[in-house]
Amino acid sequence: MKTRYFLSMALVAVLFLSVVPIAGADTGEDVAYASRGVSRILGSVFAIPKAMLQDSGRVMFPFGIVTGAVRGTVQTVAGVIGGTADVARGAAPYAKYAAIAAA
Repeated sequence: MKTRYFLSMALVAVLFLSVVPIAGADTGEDVAYASRGVSRILGSVFAIPKAMLQDSGRVMFPFGIVTGAVRGTVQTVAGVIGGTADVARGAAPYAKYAAIAAA
């Protein structure tokens, strides 16, 4: 039992030490995509109130709020979808390591 535990821990250590240098090769670009995606997702929360305030100053009273809500909703959906795509693009190179960790 102890030898099986030792061999499994040695295998995990060898896999970890062989993966770590490869994982750090192009992390800057991947982290940039992921952080841009997170900021787009968090920033899209404020798209509806921002659009409503902008349109209420430009368009007549009831229509400015309605058009701002519609325009803000479209911006929110686009920001969430685009941000999710950016996060997925930044995290995609590391999906192969999840398979190693799950095994």
